[in-house]
Amino acid sequence: MIYGSLELGLLGLVFYENSKAEHAREMYQDTELASWRDNYEFHSDLRRDFIWYTAGAWVVGLLDAYVDAYLFSFEAENTGFDRDVGFSMRAVINF
Repeated sequence: MIYGSLELGLLGLVFYENSKAEHAREMYQDTELASWRDNYEFHSDLRRDFIWYTAGAWVVGLLDAYVDAYLFSFEAENTGFDRDVGFSMRAVINF
């Protein structure tokens, strides 16, 4: 649930920054003001960063799912180890 929430939150930020960047781009095309161009570049950079963060969160979630699937039957397969664990000491004396 944590990875899903993180991925959805980051994806929401991607769409939010895309909306802000497109608005700034349209305003720059209408007004030709440098402040709108700077605003577009700022939101465009944030959008790209959030795309990378979303991809990273997706890969981490993928790896977590792979490890969980690999270790799913680990406990059932290794129940024999519990019985064989112990400590012993033996002394040999030769005369």
